[in-house]
Amino acid sequence: MSDSEVENAKFLGDESSGIVPIKEKLAYSFAQMPGTFYGGVMGVIQSFYFAWMGLLNIWITIAQIVYAVWNMVNDPIFGNIIGNTRYYNKKRGEIQRYMPYIKFGAPLFSLCFALVFFPPDAWRGQTSNLTIQVWLFIWYLVSQIAYDTLFTLVLCAVVALLPQMTLNQREREKIQLYGTAATIPAILFGFIVPVIYLADPSTETIAQFQLLVVFIAIFGIFPYLILSKYVREHSEYIPKNETPLFKSIKLAFKNPSFRVYVIYDGISVFLLNIIMVSLPFYLTWVLTPMEGFNMLLFWIGPIICIVISVPIVLKIAAKKSTKASITFYLGMLTIGGIFSFIAGISGNWILVSIGFSITMLGLPGDFIQHNPMRADTIDYDYWKISGERREGLYAGVGSLLSKPMISVALAVPPAVFTAFGLIYVDAIGGLEATQGFQLASLGVNISMTLLPVIASLIGLIVWIKFYPLTGEVVEKMKKEVSILHEQRRKEYKESRNSKNISP
Repeated sequence: MSDSEVENAKFLGDESSGIVPIKEKLAYSFAQMPGTFYGGVMGVIQSFYFAWMGLLNIWITIAQIVYAVWNMVNDPIFGNIIGNTRYYNKKRGEIQRYMPYIKFGAPLFSLCFALVFFPPDAWRGQTSNLTIQVWLFIWYLVSQIAYDTLFTLVLCAVVALLPQMTLNQREREKIQLYGTAATIPAILFGFIVPVIYLADPSTETIAQFQLLVVFIAIFGIFPYLILSKYVREHSEYIPKNETPLFKSIKLAFKNPSFRVYVIYDGISVFLLNIIMVSLPFYLTWVLTPMEGFNMLLFWIGPIICIVISVPIVLKIAAKKSTKASITFYLGMLTIGGIFSFIAGISGNWILVSIGFSITMLGLPGDFIQHNPMRADTIDYDYWKISGERREGLYAGVGSLLSKPMISVALAVPPAVFTAFGLIYVDAIGGLEATQGFQLASLGVNISMTLLPVIASLIGLIVWIKFYPLTGEVVEKMKKEVSILHEQRRKEYKESRNSKNISP
């Protein structure tokens, strides 16, 4: 037996056992860092354009409407294209669907991410100059569309890899746990550090922020290249025939788990983005008296709760189910948001810290369980709906609501701030509370806490009432899908042997 045949047999054997090699776990987990970094920095885009560059709310709203339409259209199209890709990798001797987009798309993805934050500085602060406002609007819109297009191509491919790596739920959770361990530093660094630079922006802090953007963009290329080197696709699961887009979407909506997932994904993305967009403004306009050592004390509780939430979420999933674990996540966001809203009105930063801590106790639940839950939805499609592995399609079609909700989350805070009198004033070169500080503070508080509470409560009700994949259903599904996988692997191996093709 040749070395390549030995490698292939070992590969198929590992898949049969459901155990994923540690190097693949680590490579996949490491590849979750760039998207987290990029998402954290993109979360402060409104602080950059609305509070620093002086792009008026009307232009932001128009851009986000166009962006939402593009997001809603491009994800299913590209997701289906990715799923129907048949790229022959000569070096590995196998057909691939996802790796080409990850490997070749990563550099362009990083470049498009960086360009979002480099409009010409001469355009800053000219709210009364229509020509400049239009050019700034174009940069704001086109750079986001370019970023999102590459985001779709690269991240859809990354997301599509996990369900086919293993059927073992504990292995999937381990992979996601490794991913969480890799992304927690990215969450803390990518979310908190940009906020520090843009909570009260100045020429100096903006220059430092842009340097940070360049550093993150360069770093972000390498995890994807490592992933493409060490994680193998499973060619045996590639459907023999391509599926047209509208037929794929129709089949997806026959999946009851998918119908709930679309709503859940939209709400979870909205929650994360509106919190990140609002946070820099919240620190300035709601917690403005807090500084120095008090600021350090404020974050101790939330950070501790992020850390201890990980074993709590995993224990709930192991003892109960993924459904119970995500129910806990949405419940903590609802309770924490209500507490934070009331505390924000009181202006007591200690109470706000407690509210944030309750929120953070649940927040990592989505990072840990989102991908395994989506994998369950894809398994159900394979089991009961289409009889094919269609990870790429689900990665794209699953964003039908979530991508437009990004635009909603980006457009709503500036609109709320403007309604409550917090607007850019050319004379001071920044934001001013034109209707009084208290009203501006209330508007920011609503955007940061009350709107997420409403969204998480809706998500919680829909999730509890309609999500069908309980622990018993998932257990039965895994057993039967495992049998289907074993049959596919045997057919694939026989086909390769008959053609005398070595992987």
